[in-house]
Amino acid sequence: MKRSINAWAFPKNMTFEEIFKLAKDSGFEAIELNVDAVGANAHSFNFNTTDEVFDEVNALKEKYGIEVQSVSTGLYWIYGTFAHEDEAKLGEALRIIRTQLKCAAAIGAEAILVVTSPVKELGLERSFDNTVRVFKSLKDEIAASGVKVGIENVGNNFFTSAMDYKYLIEAIGDENVGMYFDVGNMMAYSCPEWWIDIIGKYILKIHVKDYKRNGGCHTGGGFGRLLKGDINWDVLSPLIAKYYDGAITAEVTMTADDTAEEFFSYTNEAIKTIIAKAN
Repeated sequence: MKRSINAWAFPKNMTFEEIFKLAKDSGFEAIELNVDAVGANAHSFNFNTTDEVFDEVNALKEKYGIEVQSVSTGLYWIYGTFAHEDEAKLGEALRIIRTQLKCAAAIGAEAILVVTSPVKELGLERSFDNTVRVFKSLKDEIAASGVKVGIENVGNNFFTSAMDYKYLIEAIGDENVGMYFDVGNMMAYSCPEWWIDIIGKYILKIHVKDYKRNGGCHTGGGFGRLLKGDINWDVLSPLIAKYYDGAITAEVTMTADDTAEEFFSYTNEAIKTIIAKAN
């Protein structure tokens, strides 16, 4: 497994070169880049990214020996979901995924992270059916890109158990579409180790973060530093290793009390510990 970090962890004013250098200096082996709105920060792709930017990123990969394993985005939360029947709203989701596929292919990334969600007015079953239909329609485009699509489990009431995920991925039935498994996003209501044997064979990429509960499940809580929450890494890490040997990407955020040097060094060492527990 390789140690990776999402670019959202870096200050927004840092350039591509600055985040690659800091990732390298902190011990990371890979980085996850993002597609964001134009002007959101200095180290994201957007709908207007040019080949010159892709060339810059490819040169930085070589210069610093840092892989770009995947391309994420937060734009689905803003613009649309694959469950929409409204053509304009669905069109926004399609615009995002096509931009991600283009960016990932241009820099040699293996996968992208996408998010889908229910449409309240349509209900859960119809939202699932619409999502399946859209991904089936994208099958040829995804295959042609050479990039895998990982659908992330997020806290939007679409995936309340691993069985929901298994149902969706199997209904889509595309070897290039799988799961982007976030080990912390179900901690408020479930346990990630309960998911592994159900969805393990569909995992394409993994996000790690930690979550501190106020008690047990459904007691509230919040995300925090890796290894400082309630995820049982002694159990989870070996289970992950049964099915997965790719990048372990930290999706974490600095606080006002953190210094960059300490934060990134700690995160890298935490991922080392998580990987070590898999053996």
